[in-house]
Amino acid sequence: MPSLAHKRGTRSQIDAAASASQLRTGEVYLITDEARLTVGTAINAHEPVAKQSEAGGGDAWTWQKLPADVANSTITLAAATGLSFTAAANTSYLIHLYGALQAAATTTGAALAVDIPSGQVVGQAHISASATTIQTIEQIADNATTGVTSGVRAANTNIPVFAWFRVDIGATGGTVQLQFRSVVAGSVVTLKAGLTAMGRRAI
Repeated sequence: MPSLAHKRGTRSQIDAAASASQLRTGEVYLITDEARLTVGTAINAHEPVAKQSEAGGGDAWTWQKLPADVANSTITLAAATGLSFTAAANTSYLIHLYGALQAAATTTGAALAVDIPSGQVVGQAHISASATTIQTIEQIADNATTGVTSGVRAANTNIPVFAWFRVDIGATGGTVQLQFRSVVAGSVVTLKAGLTAMGRRAI
């Protein structure tokens, strides 16, 4: 396959070349630190090209499916192993979760939250308490929930669950981990493998 070479440099190097009137109109350059192309529009100006994800032509969401059932019979939030990602510092994310959980008893509710390395988080988890009633747990602080759900429609049966979180990571990046708990000590809640998936996108 034939190769095509472009002049290349970091954004600051290409901007410096523009300041020195060293670009060519119509010439294509590679901005190496942004993995994008830019086109010279004059000897002292260039126009960077939008990436597919920025232009809306691709799926900006990244999804992962829970690989195995995860159970928790305590009222302490524990990791939903397999549903986490590495967040960049000073970056905001939207997180959605769609799936199913099971509870050992109809009087056993559940809660979901995310643990973040720094910054702020706000979100809600919605769990079907009956065929017509949805109960909500909210999160307004890291690794914590407010409110409780009173139970589920049926014991040991797949119950729909949906959650959303808005996360603003601070100066420290790191792992964002989905967590969950039972609201009744000693009564197990299980997130179901395959039926549960978490997606995120930077905003």
